[in-house]
Amino acid sequence: MNTRTDMAHEALQRCPTLSGVAEENESKGRMRISRIRVRTQAAERKLDKPRGSYITLTLPDGGLSSKEVRQEAGRCLAFELSLLMGEVKSVLVVGLGNRHVTPDALGPQTIESLFVTRHVQNHFPELLPPGTRTVAAFAAGVMGMTGVETAEAVAGIVSVLQPDLIVAVDALASSESDHVGTMVQLNDTGISPGAGVGNFRMGLSKSTLGIPVIAVGIPLVLTAEAILYSGLLRMNAQELFLKAKRRLGGDFLSMCVTPKDIDAMVKDGAAILSYGLNLALFGENYGTLEGLMR
Repeated sequence: MNTRTDMAHEALQRCPTLSGVAEENESKGRMRISRIRVRTQAAERKLDKPRGSYITLTLPDGGLSSKEVRQEAGRCLAFELSLLMGEVKSVLVVGLGNRHVTPDALGPQTIESLFVTRHVQNHFPELLPPGTRTVAAFAAGVMGMTGVETAEAVAGIVSVLQPDLIVAVDALASSESDHVGTMVQLNDTGISPGAGVGNFRMGLSKSTLGIPVIAVGIPLVLTAEAILYSGLLRMNAQELFLKAKRRLGGDFLSMCVTPKDIDAMVKDGAAILSYGLNLALFGENYGTLEGLMR
């Protein structure tokens, strides 16, 4: 059984002895960190994850609802993101998803609290501290509303702004109910919007856009199939799962499920991501820019 997941950590758990993959784990305060490196084409095919680095931050229970844990998670995200970004001078942050559908609104909500500096750099550069990165943000919307592939819209903006890097923010799909709202994943391989729930769109990656793409997200949805599988797997009842799958059919199993407190989860998740992004993008200038932008 191969339930869809955007999480490299989950994909690797299904085949822990797979060669061509390196993993290291550590703890920082209350955060657990998994760093996975997919190195070979064979591992890429097996995991259904492009070759590259995948970092997963696991929050303690109830972490999203705790301001202290959110701040700790944001600082941890900023550190890992800074390592992936390197010394780039200009960044385009893209908030993926539909702001009118709560589980899909993580990207747009995140960029609402992002410090954007491109317009200030262009018109009032004297207001910014020396060395401030040029940052622009864009809420891409979804093709069902715009008629435009997200990657097409982003490619147009890239051709004008010519940033050094794209950071794409999106809600992710998990195959484990315990992971919904408790993890943050970032990678340097980009993202295919909607892939975790089978709604494949043109990907955002270096191969499609010509510049590096870092993807950041939080798992907020899972399919009915994933819930059924994870529950029966804990009961060691895989044969029962196969029987249930045949009887229930694809329409039921492909339904996307979210927690009942998804609105608070998205709001708190966006707070972690925007804080971590702002820290990573502006470093020692964060405090000055916080006063200027707010």
